[in-house]
Amino acid sequence: MTPLARVIAVVAGIVTLVLAGGALVRQAAMAADAGVSWPVAAWWSDLTARSTTATIVAAVVMTALTVVLIVFAYRQVSPGEGAQVIEFAVPDGTARLSVPALRKALRRRFEAMLPGSRVEEVTVRMDEDGWSVRMEAAVPVCDLQDLHVAVREAFRDDMRRVAGIDIVRLDLVVTSMRPVARKA
Repeated sequence: MTPLARVIAVVAGIVTLVLAGGALVRQAAMAADAGVSWPVAAWWSDLTARSTTATIVAAVVMTALTVVLIVFAYRQVSPGEGAQVIEFAVPDGTARLSVPALRKALRRRFEAMLPGSRVEEVTVRMDEDGWSVRMEAAVPVCDLQDLHVAVREAFRDDMRRVAGIDIVRLDLVVTSMRPVARKA
């Protein structure tokens, strides 16, 4: 949740608490003494008695505010991105591997395997079939089928050696191909 969203949620919560507190005090005062008369404010009865532009604007603003607060609340309690750490067994315990660190290592490995390439995005995720990697990259002109096989095997070997996990799928998305730069 962004800082602005937190500020909006806190302000809305405080305003709601003040209004609810005022309503509670009114109800308590009326319940404590049957002779107390505390009529509803004139502006409230004017607002709800007939449909006017002000009524429509107030309804739209309150609806929008309600929707925004519901979205903020959902984003606050909903689970975010998947696990950012891979935990795996090692002799005498467990080890943890940061997914961002793994993405960085795979990016470097790819760029080292194919000089002149530029990795734009790496995604590592676990699904029902196993671990998969999706890599978007700009590459020099090459045989994509051979590149895919070589990268998949290199990544499988690295991940098996480092974390003891197998890659079941590699999606290689080539965003652009350019000729290999020649040295002068």
